[in-house]
Amino acid sequence: MSVDESKRLAALRNFQVLDTLPESAYDDITILASQICGVPIALISLVDADRQWFKSRIGLEAAHTARDIAFCAHAILEPDKVFIVSDTLKDKRFCDNPLVIADPSIRFYAGAPILTDDGHALGTVCAIDRKPRRLSASQIESLRSLARLVSALLERGRLARLESERLNEAHRRETEFQLALGMQGLDLQALVDFDYIHRHVNQTYLDYWGAPRESIEGHAVENLLGEAVFRDRIKPCLDRALAGEAVDCDTKIDYPTKGSRDMEIAFLPVYGNDGKILGAVVRFHDVTALVERQEQLAETVKKLETKTLVQQRFIHILSHDLREPVNTIVNFASLLAEKHSARLDEMGRNFTTRVLNGGRRMKALLDDLLELVRLDDKQLTHQPVNLNALLDEVRLDLADAIERTGARVDATRLPVIFGERHLLRVLLQNLVANAIKFVPKGIAPQVVIRSVESVDTCEILIEDNGIGIPQNQFDKVFDLFRRLHAHGNYEGTGLGLAICRKIAEIHHGRIWVTSEEACGSCFHVAFPVGLQISESRQSP
Repeated sequence: MSVDESKRLAALRNFQVLDTLPESAYDDITILASQICGVPIALISLVDADRQWFKSRIGLEAAHTARDIAFCAHAILEPDKVFIVSDTLKDKRFCDNPLVIADPSIRFYAGAPILTDDGHALGTVCAIDRKPRRLSASQIESLRSLARLVSALLERGRLARLESERLNEAHRRETEFQLALGMQGLDLQALVDFDYIHRHVNQTYLDYWGAPRESIEGHAVENLLGEAVFRDRIKPCLDRALAGEAVDCDTKIDYPTKGSRDMEIAFLPVYGNDGKILGAVVRFHDVTALVERQEQLAETVKKLETKTLVQQRFIHILSHDLREPVNTIVNFASLLAEKHSARLDEMGRNFTTRVLNGGRRMKALLDDLLELVRLDDKQLTHQPVNLNALLDEVRLDLADAIERTGARVDATRLPVIFGERHLLRVLLQNLVANAIKFVPKGIAPQVVIRSVESVDTCEILIEDNGIGIPQNQFDKVFDLFRRLHAHGNYEGTGLGLAICRKIAEIHHGRIWVTSEEACGSCFHVAFPVGLQISESRQSP
């Protein structure tokens, strides 16, 4: 066995040819060897650690034999010449060899070593006969040429295999890149390698740049984005991503098809199945609309701040500048009506009554407007409010109207609500006052207040026997200044129900009405269960 046997075996296995399928190119060589040497048996034999295996064979059934009886095992020990045994029975090395004394009865052997570029003998191209013979010099040289041809075929096969493996690996990595790209969503996406080259981009990326795929893929990121943007914004983040860190940044990019866009950019390292970084996914998320909305929001906030100042000024005007002269008009008109009515003629008394009524309506309107505008800035101070106790206070406030109309205001046991006590009182008083007010002449108002509880809400119902509301007005009655009747028939500012709706909304509730015209109405106010304390928890 040669002193470099381990290296020889490594070289042989590097070709990955052992136990492969037959190939016509090798079979043609064995045919030529048989014909050139005029022998019935020709082989391409490769010597493994414990066997010789035949890549191609003619005249022999066996696919391999043991190495310790192989003629080729001797041939590879002298790689620089053709190993020839003219008559095996006369050679003491082979005369008792099983391949000689039994089938295939070898009497002649000639083997030309198959050499690698490094000089390792992998096996032989051999010619075998069942009778003694000699080869001419040209036959021996032809056998040597066929061995060199086998060496070339083996090397070509090795190179082809390596190229195939390289292409397969490239394809695998391309597939991994594509999978990584496909998993990142529908923004502009690019896969960039360590040379800052676009490996893949998605269709959105192409659409924004208005360019065909071949003009972007395979080209440098810098060429597309420009030197300044790439150097200052993109490359530092790419380098961190290629080192294994996820990075975010934002910048403006000018796109041929979209113009200047605000882009939020994420840089994510992409790992292969072997755990090594293949490159980076760069995901561009267009946030131009969001930035514009933020700018609009900032402008809106600025306008709201200005509006708040104007509103505060308006509240001041309502509270002082307007109410003071209106109060003066009402007060002096009342004095005229009460103490000087006898001195006035009928026309004067009529004028005084009109001034007084107009002043009172103006005062009520100002009070309602002030209540309404104050609701916009109202900060709730939640506290438990006993609606039964609150209703008692409302009855006292409306005592004159109740006594004048003969009204009855009845209520079942109502729950305790968490909320703003003053606002809930305004809500309840407006609804009860309306129930008393809007009743046909000659009919005593009947008002019933009750509650209905469900899993999600606590609903307060205020039912009356009044004139009712047409169905097409159910939603409109809650609009500002909405009046269904003239002042001469029913008093009011047209703001009461708008205030009620605002108070319900402030408490995260809602209000609506059901009614049959001329058969009364029912106003529903629903509060979330979080605003309710069950009846069993009320104080006795």
